[in-house]
Amino acid sequence: MNVFVVICAVALAVASAQDVASTVYERRMLPAGAQQVDDRAQQSMGSVGSLKKIVGGEPVSIETHVYQLSLRSYDYHICGASIISSVWALTAAHCLFPDPDPRTISLLAGTGSQSTGGRIYNATRIIIHPMYAPSTMDNDVAVIRVNAHFSGPNTGYIGLVPLGYEPMAGVRAIVTGWGRQSEGAKQSMTLAGVEIPIVDKAECMDQWSGVLVSPQMICAGELGKDSCNGDSGGPLVSGGRQIGIVSWGSTKCGGPLAAIYTNLGNAAIRTFISSTTGV
Repeated sequence: MNVFVVICAVALAVASAQDVASTVYERRMLPAGAQQVDDRAQQSMGSVGSLKKIVGGEPVSIETHVYQLSLRSYDYHICGASIISSVWALTAAHCLFPDPDPRTISLLAGTGSQSTGGRIYNATRIIIHPMYAPSTMDNDVAVIRVNAHFSGPNTGYIGLVPLGYEPMAGVRAIVTGWGRQSEGAKQSMTLAGVEIPIVDKAECMDQWSGVLVSPQMICAGELGKDSCNGDSGGPLVSGGRQIGIVSWGSTKCGGPLAAIYTNLGNAAIRTFISSTTGV
């Protein structure tokens, strides 16, 4: 009887954790003050019709995005991530804040499906940027060390842009993930991607007037093309190198407001990554 009670308690705890994770990541993250800006933008625009999510995207093959990872809590997909070395992965700090037990976190590699194929790697260490600010989502970056070397089919690392790199407005980049595919829908089970332009920082700051858009952030997207719920932590790639991490944006994915990505070329971000991982 005692054994039965313990088993039921463990099962209930895991189920509860999965419910919390699914509830937290159903809604796109926003820093303080951003919801009011977002609401005004939606009111001025009205309906965006039947835009798709990862907005304006299409299915992509893991064979051409071998660095893509599914970040999982109790084996439930919560965010994207990317392979940056044989034992280190890169994601957004808000995906792991405040400080989860590494034993509850895993990464799925080598598959474009959330539910089949690939290989699971268990986290052994999680390091969140010490200056990450949940209220502003500044310095939104974290690294994860895994229990075995990333290896096998369709699994490989992506190079990062060097310190000081700043993408020019108009440069095209691709963002990939398992985010929502349609309004009100759940996360996609198949990896998708969309090509989007970098948005001028001054224009982006004007769009998000009153909300912090710091040097540790870059802006990207256009009407009808965007990342969305479930894509957080995933890679923004240009020229074969990762330039950003999906951070935050409008709750109306694909609307008039640019999405915000962690700027991997920024000194505060790039130095953190290199000092913790050696990459």
